[in-house]
Formats: sequence, structure tokens, C-alpha cells
Amino acid sequence: MAKRKRQPYFSNNIRAITLTEPKYFPQVDFEDFMEYTVANWMLHSSHDCVIRTTHRKTGKVKEYSYKYRKCAMNKIEKLIGTHSFVVCDVDAIHQLSPDYYNDK
Repeated sequence: MAKRKRQPYFSNNIRAITLTEPKYFPQVDFEDFMEYTVANWMLHSSHDCVIRTTHRKTGKVKEYSYKYRKCAMNKIEKLIGTHSFVVCDVDAIHQLSPDYYNDK
């Protein structure tokens, strides 16, 4: 039986980071952070949308990516009673919750 190779050790640089002066880590304004990370998100051109579901009873989160809009719609219809959704497509991010529609 062949002996498995041991994984190489990658050293941790936490001491170097904690001993570094704070002036080397500039502060970022919240507005700049949100504009850079949230407003500039991109979806890969091969996919139509990404759906993140949260089960209402257990709180488990799953994420699905779809190349075709019809497949995404079928998934939403299948899980509509038990999950809340965040749907990201090329144009926008939508939050869909069954509770919102039941309250009205």
C-alpha cells in the first residue's frame, strides 16, 4: 500500500498582521464599501439568475444557479410555500417572501 504524501504546511501570518500599525490598514467609508461591493456585482454571462432560498422552519440556506429562466421559475413554484427567496438576475436583486403576500 502506497504511503500518502503529507500536505505542505502553510504558515499563518497572524502575528505579522496584528503587529502592523493601523495606518497601513486605511478605513473605508460605508457608502464606498456598499457602492463597490453591492452596486458593482456581476453575474456570469452563462447564467440567467441565482436563487438563494431560506427554509422558513429550519432556517437552512441553499443557493441555486440557473442558466434558463424557466428552470428557475419551476424551482420557485416548487418551493413557494415553505421558503423565502432572494433572486439575483442581471438587472436587479429581488427579495421574495411568502409572508409578504399572505399579510395583504
